[in-house]
Amino acid sequence: MLKIDERQIFYLILILGAGFFLHMAHSIPTSMGVGGDPGPGSVPFWVSLIIIFLVGYLLVMETVFDRPSGDLVNLSRSEAIALIITLSLIVLYLTMLMLVGFFLSTVFFLFLFRTVVDLFVPGSDISLITLAKSAVFAVSATSLIYTVFSVIFELALP
Repeated sequence: MLKIDERQIFYLILILGAGFFLHMAHSIPTSMGVGGDPGPGSVPFWVSLIIIFLVGYLLVMETVFDRPSGDLVNLSRSEAIALIITLSLIVLYLTMLMLVGFFLSTVFFLFLFRTVVDLFVPGSDISLITLAKSAVFAVSATSLIYTVFSVIFELALP
């Protein structure tokens, strides 16, 4: 017998929402008309498809196969703090993109993110050398991203 609870209903709503976005992404017109150009709807199309696949897998596994309903992820205190800091950094990055542009916000985000990762990795400490490595990583990665997308592919960055 199938047992359906609020999680399965939520999974169905997610699948329907992703299907709606899949339809919307498929109907985005391509503006460039260049052969081989995937168009602006390709990323939302594939993300929606992946969401449908993964949530569909969860729906089948939790509905058909008997799994305990108390299977929750247990995070330690430091993992929960790292998750909250990471999500806050992402929100800050998206906000900064609109205010100061791509280059400065990406350098700032990558520097802070690498510093946070160094802070929460066991056996690692924050020193002047790790801060310098974080700064070099942030500037070089941002420069590489800018060069590839803005210069080579001639795409407009935020």
